[in-house]
Amino acid sequence: MASKLLSYILMGIGIIIILLSYPQISKPLKITLPISDLYLMIIGIIVVIIGAFISFWRSEKIEEVPIYHGEKIVGYRRLKK
Repeated sequence: MASKLLSYILMGIGIIIILLSYPQISKPLKITLPISDLYLMIIGIIVVIIGAFISFWRSEKIEEVPIYHGEKIVGYRRLKK
């Protein structure tokens, strides 16, 4: 659960960094950064990709196994791996 939250925070920070790379957004907010807009956008994209990678890499795998009553399947049980 904590890794999902961390990945969402990283993706949000990456999106904010990407938005700050546009002059139409950074100039009205009076934010000046010593790095060029292209490099800022590349950094934002990398942060978003890292956050997405963490989100998909740490996802829980749930396997369903059948529950038998005699020879009949009466339901399924979920097992976390």
